[in-house]
Amino acid sequence: MKNKLTFAIFIPLLVSGISINAQRFIEQKITNDDGRSIFVTFNKGTDAKNLALSDQGKFFSEILNLPAGSKLVKTESAKLFSDFSDEKYQLYHDGIKVEFANYVLHYIKGNLVSMNGEVYDTNDTNIHPDLSEAAALKIATKYVGAKVLMNTTEHGKELGYQPKGELVLLPVKSSNGKFRLLLSYKFDIFSAEPFLRSHVYVDAKSGAVLLNDLIMKHAGDNAHGITLGKKAFIGAENQAQKSFMPFVSGSAQTLYSGTKTIETTLVNGKYVLKDATRGGGVNTYTNNNGSENNLVKNNITDADNNWSNEIGLDVHWGVEKTYDYFKDTFNRNSYDNQGAVLNSYVHAGNSFENAFWSGSEMVYGDGGSTFKPLGAFDVTAHELGHAVCQSTANLAYQKESGALNEGLSDIWGAVVENAYAPEKQNFLMGEDIVKVSPNYLRSMSNPNSGLSKQPDTYKGTYWKDASSNCSPNDNNDYCGVHTNSGVINYWFYLVVKGGSGTNDIGNSFNVSGIGFEKAAKIVYRLETSYLTSNSTYNNTLTYGIQAAKDLFGADSAEHQAVQNAFYAVGLGQAYSGGGNSTDNQAPTAPQLSASSTTQNATVLSWSGAADNVAVTGYDVYKDNTLLNSTTSTTYSVTGLSPATSYNFTVKAKDAAGNISPASNSVNVTTLSGGGNTSYCTSSSNSASDESISNVKFANINKSSTGTSGYENFTSVIGNVTKGKTYPITVTPYWPTYTYGEAYAVYIDYNGDGDFADSGELAWSQAATIASSVSGNITIPTTSTTGDVRMRVILKYNSLPASSCGTFDYGQVEDYTLRIAPAAAVTSLVDSSLAESSNISVYPNPAKDVISIKSSSRSEFKYQITDALGKVVLSGNTEAKSIKISSLLPGAYIITLDNGEKQSTVKIIKN
Repeated sequence: MKNKLTFAIFIPLLVSGISINAQRFIEQKITNDDGRSIFVTFNKGTDAKNLALSDQGKFFSEILNLPAGSKLVKTESAKLFSDFSDEKYQLYHDGIKVEFANYVLHYIKGNLVSMNGEVYDTNDTNIHPDLSEAAALKIATKYVGAKVLMNTTEHGKELGYQPKGELVLLPVKSSNGKFRLLLSYKFDIFSAEPFLRSHVYVDAKSGAVLLNDLIMKHAGDNAHGITLGKKAFIGAENQAQKSFMPFVSGSAQTLYSGTKTIETTLVNGKYVLKDATRGGGVNTYTNNNGSENNLVKNNITDADNNWSNEIGLDVHWGVEKTYDYFKDTFNRNSYDNQGAVLNSYVHAGNSFENAFWSGSEMVYGDGGSTFKPLGAFDVTAHELGHAVCQSTANLAYQKESGALNEGLSDIWGAVVENAYAPEKQNFLMGEDIVKVSPNYLRSMSNPNSGLSKQPDTYKGTYWKDASSNCSPNDNNDYCGVHTNSGVINYWFYLVVKGGSGTNDIGNSFNVSGIGFEKAAKIVYRLETSYLTSNSTYNNTLTYGIQAAKDLFGADSAEHQAVQNAFYAVGLGQAYSGGGNSTDNQAPTAPQLSASSTTQNATVLSWSGAADNVAVTGYDVYKDNTLLNSTTSTTYSVTGLSPATSYNFTVKAKDAAGNISPASNSVNVTTLSGGGNTSYCTSSSNSASDESISNVKFANINKSSTGTSGYENFTSVIGNVTKGKTYPITVTPYWPTYTYGEAYAVYIDYNGDGDFADSGELAWSQAATIASSVSGNITIPTTSTTGDVRMRVILKYNSLPASSCGTFDYGQVEDYTLRIAPAAAVTSLVDSSLAESSNISVYPNPAKDVISIKSSSRSEFKYQITDALGKVVLSGNTEAKSIKISSLLPGAYIITLDNGEKQSTVKIIKN
């Protein structure tokens, strides 16, 4: 018999519940699409600091809407530069840490000016485990294939490693894009056989593995790794220690950087690569080509302190200089700012073609067919850059946050190399170590080139899928972390050197560079003060501009360079300010339209508003009440009532907190669905053991991993035609064990609000353990025309008795089908083919207005999408013309639909 499992469901934070006491301090508030506050600025000259100090609990509770039992606890105070300081906080709920939930308070000259970070709603969170720590550890080790844990080896014992589990609340993204918190055991799984290190999160209720984040970070092309722990694993060797042995300066003939001075130590009449003058020490050992999973501290020695022909010299000097850069420039004492020892191992493995940061130390292979020994200067700075990120931004090593993690390491590689070896090619990564053409790993000045082909534009050429559809794993480089990092690499290059051109999405840009020193200072503040574990490129846009403003002032040359460089890589808008330090100009009002309205949902879309600096987001209002905030120009409204009228407007916001006038008002009346306006309810009691992973039917291709017994996807519309047959495929999801599942698909063909009529059980499949099931559904010619409901049911062990009611295990999903008459013609054509269908647009290219030529006199619905597939304009037209003056120059796709014919035409906006 199956165990019944329960999960806490995420409830979005409200954005309108701030009390008047805290509200009076706030200048601007930016939220994510799900309503979580990610950035707050305070009015100048207010006593926000005093409120924060006098009643911190109330301060956070009111501004971030923290529920009872949730508390932000200070974890760190840091002074940055001369006038800047930060306070970092960790979210706990009922004493349990909420993973990745951190907030940072920013002070300038002692005044609280802003705060940012990640919080998650903790309402209805279950904090009582059903699984023991020992059982969870077995699951974690089995999941990653660990045969021998490091605590059984000499090296692991030396580090003091133990695979101890920690109970945390882990944010897990649901199919609707929102987060829910699941109680989990977090383990640091450090395996000697095979050699790997991961943070593995095991659901403390069901035993499912919720997240596997690799700790090891590699420099190679298809390498992988993640560091999610707030601190590196610190054993006895990692404490600040001072050697009392004599230390001296030696001369090192490095392989890649010429003759350099290094610090060494005299031990028993021989010099060894140990430097006790920096932090807790810089030590370089040889592993004598022993396996990289069995590190041994074999000293590298020399008789006269005049060293040569040893890759350990490059690593030793590189680590010393990287330490010096962060200490001399930012007063940072080692990667953790606590003087952690810096241990490196060279000659690891046999022909090992990589270098990595393990979470505790750096390891370098000797290379093979692709690489020379991997201890070049920019590689050492890159690996220590991962360590700095581990102790500051703590960026999760997957998808966009992982790409940022990799890009920041490349940036520090370039910065440190420029500081101490400016004669090198600072914007090439690995130019000293790559044997094969083009003899470098990555290019920051031209990411499209190199051994690793990278995008130079957000979601442009070479971009790897990092959406919710991508499941991070070793085969896809954890959703492109070493590929998509090219975007922030190119951004940094432009901030330093400047440049002009046109990017992959048609943006013409011109950036005036500000040099390495200022650019590095902005990056350091961005990484150490603003970025958080789940930061995305859009977060980086907001925080990067703010970091430049903090350091150099609004409208400064540095602010302009940073913003224009983001625009160059496809993020935000180009700078167009008037030179004043205070931005009082509000964005223009968006133009709003609605489409795809069903009984319970509608899709809002609007033209992007213009602003003198940059639009940062939009507020969506339903019946004059704030519904949500988003950075997109579309928003799917769900949970509406059938046959009900609603009024929608949208307002744009900019980085200075200015808010546009309201858009045009759009009235939407939801469909009635025939004679009845309300369908019967259907749901399982538990979807924890099995659920629906994907439904494919007509143009529906919906993936989901939600664990609610019922999922409302009526905003997802499938277009079908009477008399035609369409294949259907349903894929189940089993988080742990495989069960037999039965399937049923109901369609309300006559639109009367139920599934009880003859033939409305459109397809079924008896219980099976197949990884997916498929069949065919023919739309009856007697069906109603318009929108009807489709219900997909997955039920454990047996077919559902009906389309209504509840059952124990499985899941129910509802969709909308839009049924067209049999004579309807749908075409996807370019402009030349559209002419033959008696539908065309002119002029093309156009600047301000396009006209529609058609033999039909009926009204058209139109939708215009950009090169990324984002809807930028939509609406209805009776005048057979569409204004496109608000669009940026570039290529677009316009879809025209008059109810009988649909044509899709490519247009060019001048």
